[in-house]
Amino acid sequence: MTIEFRHGLKMCLVVAAVSALSTPAMSAGGKPKGAQPTPPQEIISLYRGMTSTWNSGGSVYWAPDGTFQGINRREDAVGVGKWFVTSKSKLCAEVTWNAVVAGKPKTLDDEQCWQFVTAPDGTIWERYLSGDDRKWYRHKREKQSKGNSRKRLFQKISAQLGL
Repeated sequence: MTIEFRHGLKMCLVVAAVSALSTPAMSAGGKPKGAQPTPPQEIISLYRGMTSTWNSGGSVYWAPDGTFQGINRREDAVGVGKWFVTSKSKLCAEVTWNAVVAGKPKTLDDEQCWQFVTAPDGTIWERYLSGDDRKWYRHKREKQSKGNSRKRLFQKISAQLGL
């Protein structure tokens, strides 16, 4: 795997994940005062069976059985793997991203995690743990929809990649 592909795909993942969680006006930067770890079951209920659409244009389906199906922002790569929530209020995804680079199939194994806390007013906050930007952001339910709204596109890209 070329360094360019690895770096480029990794940057797409990081940008997509951070974009999914942030809007500059909503950025808190630090952990909200008095926030406590969000119960794992609550995190599961936020994501199970939902499609998250990232500001960058990518998306991910968090299947009820723990399957992860992602599409990058350029719609030329897909991620397949599993997602889970830890007892320490972290949502994690272990994913293999697939793309064609310079006419050859390439893969990149990646693990991404987010940490969740709930502020005293009930607002859920999260931060991306796998990149350099570890600021806290308000969880945006409006960036999610029920079901696998990108299933057809995921299948189309997967078929184009020979998966």
